Amino acid sequence: MAQAKKSARSYQALSSELEAITLELQREDLDVDVALQRYQRGLELVRLLEEYLKTAENRVSELKAKFSPE
Repeated sequence: MAQAKKSARSYQALSSELEAITLELQREDLDVDVALQRYQRGLELVRLLEEYLKTAENRVSELKAKFSPE
């Protein structure tokens, strides 16, 4: 149960961080080295968010199977 709460909070935090990075990368005065670091972090965030969503999708499938009539 604690893991589910942590994951939900983490998803929101990761999503917000990705949004901030996206906005930052749109700046024209951003240093190239900083931009590369932010881009790399953005890719990491996308991977983490995709994993989270895949886990949630699997959980929904499990719940549907558990509660659907046989």
